[in-house]
Amino acid sequence: MSCNNCGSTSPCGCKDHALTTPCGYTDCTVGHERCDDIQCAECVSYCGTSFQVKILGEGYLILKVEQGERLDSIIQKFALMIANGLGVCTADNLHHAPYNLYMANITATSADVVWTGVSSLTVGLNIFYNIEGSVNPDIQANALTISPSVDTYSILNLTPATDYILYIESVNAFSNECNSVTLLFSTPAT
Repeated sequence: MSCNNCGSTSPCGCKDHALTTPCGYTDCTVGHERCDDIQCAECVSYCGTSFQVKILGEGYLILKVEQGERLDSIIQKFALMIANGLGVCTADNLHHAPYNLYMANITATSADVVWTGVSSLTVGLNIFYNIEGSVNPDIQANALTISPSVDTYSILNLTPATDYILYIESVNAFSNECNSVTLLFSTPAT
């Protein structure tokens, strides 16, 4: 990463905080003594040797991290393991929710949810959302179950300047359900 020195001799010059790439930049807003290169998780991939963790004697794979896998996907796997424990709904070779979930194209009244990492045992997906902090039941966005081959869904009729939660429920052939991490997103004002 480079810092725009603006003709200054200080390492961070002008307290540069402009993006030099979409995913990485030098943040010098705190002063020239602490210049930090910032890397967003969606742009960082695991570059080491692929690895996996199995429970010996039980035959199922708890975790698999592949070379080139995105860091945000790996973090979501660990978050689900912390929340759900090891095994069903978290193990790579058992039914689980999508691992790499994120929001895109957020407008004042709509947003797209995008995902990857769907279990091969998943037969359908349902998307639920709600206003953050609401005591009302979560709203199912899709009228019909979504095919596991689909990887994007548009949520419509959102309220401008509102904070939302969203998660995906993955269903297998036995009607067992596994929930993804819950995303937090906000719609801008109009």
